Amino acid sequence: MTGKNKRNSVPIFRRMISNFKVVAEAGETNFRNVSEGSKRGPPGFERISQTELKMKTALFVVCCILAVESIQGHIWSAWYDRDNPSGTGDWETLRDQKKLGYVCGGCKPIAAECRVKGSASVFTRWTGSAPDTLDVHCLPTEGVVCKNTDQSSCASCSDYEIRYLCPSTASTWTQFKDRDNPSGSGDWENVWGFRNYNGDNICNGIRPMCTQCRDISNLNAYYTTGDAFDTGYDCNWDTGLVCTTEVNTEVCKDYDVRFKCPNIGTWTSSARWTSWKNRDNPYLTGDWEHVGPSGLNPCSSKEPIDIQCRVRGTNQNWSDSGQEFKTKCTPSEGLVCLNADQTSGQSCFDYEVRFLCP
Repeated sequence: MTGKNKRNSVPIFRRMISNFKVVAEAGETNFRNVSEGSKRGPPGFERISQTELKMKTALFVVCCILAVESIQGHIWSAWYDRDNPSGTGDWETLRDQKKLGYVCGGCKPIAAECRVKGSASVFTRWTGSAPDTLDVHCLPTEGVVCKNTDQSSCASCSDYEIRYLCPSTASTWTQFKDRDNPSGSGDWENVWGFRNYNGDNICNGIRPMCTQCRDISNLNAYYTTGDAFDTGYDCNWDTGLVCTTEVNTEVCKDYDVRFKCPNIGTWTSSARWTSWKNRDNPYLTGDWEHVGPSGLNPCSSKEPIDIQCRVRGTNQNWSDSGQEFKTKCTPSEGLVCLNADQTSGQSCFDYEVRFLCP
């Protein structure tokens, strides 16, 4: 919702309440306000049954809920349960779910809730706990994974399900773009390629919030084609699509893609950058500017859209520092530099990070 629409929604909501009061007050005497000249009740009113009044009251409540949901913007998906733990474990991964259809319409999930199927007890990346040892702990960009081999006493994993919080995006989709064809090594419709080879600076250098991909020949969605996509490029929201002959084992379809960019601003529904954060220094094992329960929670338990990392003091971009990283400046994980990974006895620099929050 744009700032203008958000401001306009307040008086509209107030008018809805005002109009409802007229109906409710009239309902006490079984009348409803209508145009002058009605012969079914006092001038300006007509009779209304208590049943009809209750139905309209219920409808009003639903409208109010939808109005609040629209103002708040973000919407929960349905619960996903694509696997069961009878094999190696329960693999409720976002990557596998995307093979069956878009999750969040191709947009980046900004939160996730997980639970054992049939249970009312919910846990997240940040709160609650699972009854099993998990390999992936309810991450919005990965899912939830439980391996049977990780459980004690030869027990099997529980059957888990997950749902995702889908972001509100006030911006519009770009046109569908096609920068490559699959005649060479494959079809490379990736964000890096658009920016560096085609001069198309997608989202002005910020990670896209959403991506949709389709087969040019019939305009069908990418996940219906049967092609296999390179890891991290399966029509991913911030990287795009890459299908190589090596991964697909045959010639790929020809795809085009479109993007939706974060709406950065000061309105409540807009994405915003945090201040620069520096939670650690490199004097011990290294510099741990990581995201997670033991580190940073920059977006109040929501998934960051983007991240920027730099050397504190000089403002040098992390990627220009010449150092090795355990975690390479990703929104979901942050940045981690270990002293032991550096050459010639050098220690890590002191880094700081900031996040774009939905």
